[in-house]
This record gives sequence, C-alpha cells and structure tokens, in this order.
Amino acid sequence: HYLATEAGHEILGQGGNAFDAAIAMAAMLSVVEQTSCGIGGGSFWMLHRASDNFQVMIDGREKAPAAAHKDMYLKDDGTVNRDLAVNGPLAAAIPGEIATWEHVATHYGRLPLSESLKPAIRVAREGFPVYTKFHGMLGWAAKNLRRWPAGAEAFLPGGEVPEMGQLLKLPDLERVLQKVAEDGKDAFYKGEIAQKLVNGVREAGGIWSMADLEGYSVVEREPVRTIYHGYELVTAPPPSSGGVAIAEILNIIEPYQVAKLDPVKRTHVIAEAMRRAYRDRALYLGDPEFYPVPVDMLTDHNYAAGLRASIRMDRATPSSMLSGREMPPKGTDTSHFSIMDAEGNMVSATLTVNTPFGSKFMVPGTGFVLN
Repeated sequence: HYLATEAGHEILGQGGNAFDAAIAMAAMLSVVEQTSCGIGGGSFWMLHRASDNFQVMIDGREKAPAAAHKDMYLKDDGTVNRDLAVNGPLAAAIPGEIATWEHVATHYGRLPLSESLKPAIRVAREGFPVYTKFHGMLGWAAKNLRRWPAGAEAFLPGGEVPEMGQLLKLPDLERVLQKVAEDGKDAFYKGEIAQKLVNGVREAGGIWSMADLEGYSVVEREPVRTIYHGYELVTAPPPSSGGVAIAEILNIIEPYQVAKLDPVKRTHVIAEAMRRAYRDRALYLGDPEFYPVPVDMLTDHNYAAGLRASIRMDRATPSSMLSGREMPPKGTDTSHFSIMDAEGNMVSATLTVNTPFGSKFMVPGTGFVLN
C-alpha cells in the first residue's frame, strides 16, 4: 500500500534506518491492510545488518493459547468444524506483531518505537480511502464480520460495505497504537488492553488468558543458507517453509544451467524442481518447537541429486509418483515488503492474519481483527 511506502520514507527521512522504517511500514499496514495483516496477527522478519554482515530471522508468529488442544475444532462425529477453525475468537492465537516491533526497535533500530509508530497513528486517526482490494475483501467477509458487532462497526459503517474512496477512520486502533507508542509492548501484553482482549475473547467463546499474553515472546532464529552458482542465499528457516523450499529448488536446478536452456525446457526443469520441493514442504515442514524439521537433509546437495535423478526432460513426472499431498492454492491474504537503506541494512518481512480479515472477530474497543 502506498501509505506504507510513504511511512517508510518518512522515517528514513527522520534519520531512522531500514529497521525503523520497516516498523513504520508494518504499523501502517496494520491500519490500512487488515485484509491481510495487523496487530492481531504475526510475522517473519529477515534482517541483514550491514555493519557486521549479520543476518537473523525474527519469528513473531502467533502462538496457540495454553488451553488449546488437538480436538478443539472437531465435531462430535470426529469431522472438522471448519467454521470454528477459521472464524471467531476460538480460531485466534496470541498475536506477535507488537512484540516484534519492540524487539526490532530495541535491538536493531535507531529511533524509539514511538517515532516509528507516528505515521500509522496519524492515518488511523485521520482515516484512509477505501481502495479496490479492501472494498472487494470487505464484500467477501461482510457476512462473517456481521456475526460480531465490533468488526462490523469498524469496517461496515451503517451496516454496509463503504463506497470506494470513502474515508475509513479507526479511532479504537489509534488509541491502542498510541498506548503502545507510550508504553511499549507491555501496553499490549499486560494491563488494560490485555485484560480487554482476554475478556472480549472469552465472553465470545475463546480460550485466551492473561498468562498467554504476558508469556508471549519473539524468537531469533538462524537463517537457512545455501550457495547457488557462487552466490550465498540467506533465507527464512522453519517455522517458515519458504526458505527451505527455495534452497531445495535451487539445489535441484543448479546443474542444468537453466539460464542457457530454451524457455520450454527451462520452465519444465523449474516446475519439476518446485513440485519436488513442495512435496517435501507438505511432508516435512513444521514448527521446530514441536517437530524436528530435517533442514540439513532437505537442503543437502546430495539429497537434491537424488530428487533430480527422477526428472525426465521429455515428460512431466506423474503426480502419482510423487508422495506427499496436494497443496491448497496460494492466497493473496498476506502482506510482504522489502526495504534497504543507504547503509545497506535490509529487511524482508512477511505479515499475516492468515485468511482475509483473519478470524473476522474484533474485540470491542480495539479496532483490529484477530488472526
């Protein structure tokens, strides 16, 4: 969204570095792009610090509340209740976005968090014009948003989807962001706002507790590294699956010298490599806190050679010969941005509430949907 880009430029102009600007961009997106992300969600941030060539991934994804259990979305007959899993307060996990901003500001930024949040606070107060994607996604989500009054009041003034270009103001979100600017992440994970979130979630049928919020913390993770034709790629480790998949794909295609292949063969080779990597994504990738992801195996060049051996240049490999399971189609309900400053610091951030407008549930008085 152009307002996020402008927020990044604004903070760079005030002497902030790429890390400060990234916070400003993420905060702005949390106001204008709640179709895809926001402070009710979570994110992965890949950071590169130029001064010492240091790279790290900040894992700020949501965490399940302590009362969550494996049967919580099952019907009496053992089938999945999809509605409970994606809509409403029981679908939501503990958000990580605010904690991520403070972590990045404290350890990598140059400006106080309060400065980086000013553009987002201003737009939440003054409003932003409803744009094409926001308008379309509101139409799609309106029925579920109306199930809980707060979200409908915030996004559907008068009970209807606002017109294109209509100014949408989020005063409750402004107050939350202002409180965070003043008191840091404790304003969100402890005290009045936290109690409001817990009360609102539980009254509507959710299972959050104050201990869940107070206990949230981000995790710094060592990136996945791979070499492709002499270039080092530094990318996201689990629980993100993309970095491992990219490394595996590049390892498979490297011997083909794909740049020299004709377009048909090049497309064929890359597609076959992607199919094998996504098969492994479905089989092996998960959260390392709960499952031993075999990263070393999946990113090993010898493993890639074994996968490459089954690729034929004259035909596609039948899907029946590739184990794993079919992946759902890729959605557009996640936000991503990249930024680099004049010093060479870099941020590549992916932020999400998982489905359009997340769970469609908003705690009254907060101004943001939960993941």
